[in-house]
Amino acid sequence: MPKNRVDRRRLSTPPALSCLLLVAITLAGCAVNPTQEEASLLAPVAGERLRQADALAAQGQARSAAQAYLDIAKGVGPPAREQLQLKAARAYLDTGDTQQAQQVLGQVSRRSLTSGQREQLRLVEADLALLDGRPKDAIGRLQSMQVQTLSKDTKMTRLGTLAAAQRLSNDPIAAADSLDALDRLLQDDEDRLLNQVSLISTLSALSSDELRELARSGSGAMKDWAKIALLARNAGGDPAQFQSRYRQEVRGPGNRAHPRLAQAYIEMLSGGYATGDSVTVMLPRRGRFAPAGRAVKEGIEAARQADTSGHQPVLSLVDSTSAGRTRAIHADAVKSGADYVLGPLEKEAVDALAAGPALTVPTLALNQTTRDSRAAGNLFQFALSPENEAAEVAIKAAEMGHRRALVLYPEGAWGERLASSFRSQWRRLGGTALAGQAVYNPTARSYERTVANLVGGADADVLFLVATNDLARRLYPQIRLASSPLTVIGTSHVYSGAFDPARDPVLAGLYFVDIPWMLDSGGDGPLSRRRLTSSSFEVANPLARLYAMGIDAYRLAPRLPALAKSPGAFYPGQTGGLSIDSLGRVQRQLALGRFSETDVREAAKVAATTASR
Repeated sequence: MPKNRVDRRRLSTPPALSCLLLVAITLAGCAVNPTQEEASLLAPVAGERLRQADALAAQGQARSAAQAYLDIAKGVGPPAREQLQLKAARAYLDTGDTQQAQQVLGQVSRRSLTSGQREQLRLVEADLALLDGRPKDAIGRLQSMQVQTLSKDTKMTRLGTLAAAQRLSNDPIAAADSLDALDRLLQDDEDRLLNQVSLISTLSALSSDELRELARSGSGAMKDWAKIALLARNAGGDPAQFQSRYRQEVRGPGNRAHPRLAQAYIEMLSGGYATGDSVTVMLPRRGRFAPAGRAVKEGIEAARQADTSGHQPVLSLVDSTSAGRTRAIHADAVKSGADYVLGPLEKEAVDALAAGPALTVPTLALNQTTRDSRAAGNLFQFALSPENEAAEVAIKAAEMGHRRALVLYPEGAWGERLASSFRSQWRRLGGTALAGQAVYNPTARSYERTVANLVGGADADVLFLVATNDLARRLYPQIRLASSPLTVIGTSHVYSGAFDPARDPVLAGLYFVDIPWMLDSGGDGPLSRRRLTSSSFEVANPLARLYAMGIDAYRLAPRLPALAKSPGAFYPGQTGGLSIDSLGRVQRQLALGRFSETDVREAAKVAATTASR
């Protein structure tokens, strides 16, 4: 007999008493184990159809599994029906299909849910909101959960997801507080170490003044965590100084910091490989992607040279120009002993890996698949996507309190893609319908009429500008003349990488999203842009951001399984605050830059400087 089928010959509880027992369990304050509850709720429908649906899910055929669960649900009543719907919604989330997941959740009868199912529903809704780019909605769902009724595992999942959502909402202190609560529940030593590194990394998003204030007047354990983050900040790139001060000032009675925290944090910012590790780098050497491949390769090699861990891996560079041979090239790399694979770079090549069976070694693709189903196991996707930047603009605009948006974008596929990405994200965030949008001809001699028609008299508070650096210099002054109070935000394309004192002052006040590495002109590390300015690498090169991507790719590879294991895990990368979502995609939290009349800086630093005058 299948283990999840009820043997009715051995159970003689009358139906009425069963209902009373269910009510008693529901009203009790004891923790509910989701796995045990699911087996109990689905006992009446256990059979070959359910086993087949579960097998489809286990084989990675999530979309087929979701449909199978829904087909079974049509013939049963509550609460088994609702449990099958929850399983179907979760399966759709595993494919990244948030629209189908939302549709299924809309069919769930809230009145028929058990207390445990209500908490499951909130977790699924929170995961959906995160995949949909709505971190504030995720926080609301997670904070409404009845924590005292949750099992320990569910509590840990909730806290990790909550930390991720709070971090994406630009609330690093709240995220660190959630990770601190998670630290109190974790038992495994390595899990605690990873969580504490993520906690310190999360606090690194604060300014030095904010860290000092938190270390002085923070509540509870947050004071101690802030002191550690401040020690790391003050030590700069000197690991010996950080470790020495850590041992002298941090470790003591009552402090929960892991003994290896300082060492692990330093290793995170450097290497992370084991002795004898081998990494195969799959990048194109010929064709139109060759220049991009060279920039990524230079970043990878620079990161290896700067690796102070003492365990630098062996790098093997392989030409992946032929996308049709991607799987064969990958198989050869594994056969030759690769422990990790970085690449490929082209979308077509990533699609080839994503469509196949699970990969045998962690592989970090340097682009994102175009497939709408879950990618092969062990395949992680890391992309510097313009569409993602446009979505990030919508998130930043909403966080700044704006609610009525305009969009100005150029004719052509590129402009339409970015405008569409912004519109979709703006809608998901609950923003009102766009107050207006306009398309401009990049080769036009004047934009005065286009801008005036869009901005003049519009009831709007923010404008998303899709433009290159040259076009922004022509468009932005016209926007300022038409509506001075309007906040204008662009993507990284408005910034060449180096402030031009002769031409860029006209952009003063323009915001844009970009990777932290491009804005950290004052950094002192060996891979900082300031250090590289005097080297042969052109920091204002249009492909400079791919150099930073190479740095992060090298450092992410050995951490991929650990980062994917916990939604609260976090890495402070050169290309943004990095985490891995449930689909194996690297999520980047970008910085907000702003032009002044003399330079370009992070927006928060501009605001702090202005306030101090």
